Amino acid sequence: MATLRPQHAHFANSQKMDVLSHYSSPVVEFVATQPLEKQHALVDNCTGTDPPPPSADASTATQEQQHAATQTEQRVGARSECVEYDERALAKWLSQICPMVEQELMNPTPLMDEQTMSQTALEEEQKVYTYQKIDMGGMENSQGLAIWLCVHTNNAPVLVVTTVAPHDDWCEHVDQQLKLFVPQRMSHGNFVIYTEVKALPLKSCLRSLCTNPFNKTIFSGSTMDGELFVWLYVQSRGGSGDATVDIQQLYSVSSAQGAAVALDWVTETLLLACYANGSVRQWDLSKQMTLDWEYSLPATVTAELTAMVALGLDDFVVGTNDGGIYRCWSTARQAATTKKQMQLLPLRRHRFMVSTLLKTEVGGQQFVLSCDLSGQAFYHDMRHADEDMAQLIVQIPLPFKNVIACSRDGNIIYCPASDGALEYYRVSDGAHAYVKGALRGKGSLIRSSDNGCWLITGLYGNEFQLFYAEH
Repeated sequence: MATLRPQHAHFANSQKMDVLSHYSSPVVEFVATQPLEKQHALVDNCTGTDPPPPSADASTATQEQQHAATQTEQRVGARSECVEYDERALAKWLSQICPMVEQELMNPTPLMDEQTMSQTALEEEQKVYTYQKIDMGGMENSQGLAIWLCVHTNNAPVLVVTTVAPHDDWCEHVDQQLKLFVPQRMSHGNFVIYTEVKALPLKSCLRSLCTNPFNKTIFSGSTMDGELFVWLYVQSRGGSGDATVDIQQLYSVSSAQGAAVALDWVTETLLLACYANGSVRQWDLSKQMTLDWEYSLPATVTAELTAMVALGLDDFVVGTNDGGIYRCWSTARQAATTKKQMQLLPLRRHRFMVSTLLKTEVGGQQFVLSCDLSGQAFYHDMRHADEDMAQLIVQIPLPFKNVIACSRDGNIIYCPASDGALEYYRVSDGAHAYVKGALRGKGSLIRSSDNGCWLITGLYGNEFQLFYAEH
């Protein structure tokens, strides 16, 4: 049994200062609780330098010493015998990864400095400013709808807005309004202020709004209870020379299909309306508002329609709530019947609900820009029947953007951000810019004017946000 002689430190207090003194403690022996086979002499560890003689405990088991090198060699040998390689899986993986590696080597991801330079260049080349807030008064609802009409003054178009209350099923909001804002030129400075000049009462909330691009004084809307309206924006001058504006209702029809989830104009007198149940109707407004034809998607398309864009006569693209996108067209002349037969071509699918379909031109060629709730955008080339030939895929940076707008050349994508802010991205180099907002909430709407100078986002509480883009 070993004997311990620890060194202790003793602190003595005095009236003036603390004095540290050292002293050696006496040898203390700890007697074993169990008798040992052999006793050893106690050694003072303070004076002795030789190690104590070896002793073995009878209750202690010994283990045979093994050479570490031998053990290592045996493990390596055992592992090499168990490893198996799937050459087919490896070849398949290499065939998939090699093209992506080659593409990355040919077009490497820009460094952070290059991305910062691209962002600065984008903000300088495409300057976007917060312009004006559009206050809807006491109409504080969950969502908003807005469209741009014809240009009024200073390259500023007329604006039509409304709000939409939350709905579970039937709409009982009988006090909704459709508001008309007209840009008024200020006497000092070369700018305009949007002023409310007309409020049109509505019997229910609107589900969709659309401007006639062939005559921008005409616009259409669909209500939650299934009515379809066509309005006319009228501007006239009185005897005193003051301009007066008004909204006149041209047509109204009711439908048992429910609310039209999307509207678009094929010509100045042909209006397309698509419904969640997969039905698409074309209305002829040349004389009266009459049903021209009706088309229903095949039973293989089980998802609900959420978006639509018209490409031409008997040619349009629809999106669904499960990410599906389909092009529908008909080239053959059919008998005089309202039931339309069309060809259906599935386009590249999204993972989530399609929220936006836009028609744009890239390099003089017609493209359809689609976006889902995750912010993934596809540019569909309408020249190709096979979507795998050449498709441009753009992943908008997070946070998720549920709706988008684009510039006239399709190179810049705009997205509403939180608190009235605006984000925009240049597809050609991936540059990203940000315009700070001063509102609260998350915008679910964005619309760009045809001239590309004006953007509106919303709804933030009871306000929309206007932006002006320099060109």
